Amino acid sequence: QKSMGMCEERINKLERICFKWGSEHTSKQETAWDEMFEELKQFKAKHGHVDVPRRYAENQKLGNWVMNQRQAYRKYKAGFVQSNSGICEERIDRLESIGFIWTRNQATSSIQET
Repeated sequence: QKSMGMCEERINKLERICFKWGSEHTSKQETAWDEMFEELKQFKAKHGHVDVPRRYAENQKLGNWVMNQRQAYRKYKAGFVQSNSGICEERIDRLESIGFIWTRNQATSSIQET
């Protein structure tokens, strides 16, 4: 549980670096995010990129997850940091390490160039 006496600014700073608040719910979210990240890596191994279509027939859950990561990133960059958004600096770095592109247009043009 978040500290009752902690100011919003401090909470936001902690959440930007993926601070774990210690709840069982958070652990389940971490595990679910890691599982989807592994599925994304498998998609990349198969297709050579990580631009999963939103309506990807083989794994629609993965397509939705990629879309959700992009939405969470936009909010994060706009200053809306929420622990339930699922995005933080560590996850951004992990996604970018496998070539994740944050906007659909960039992703599409990147695929066409290869």
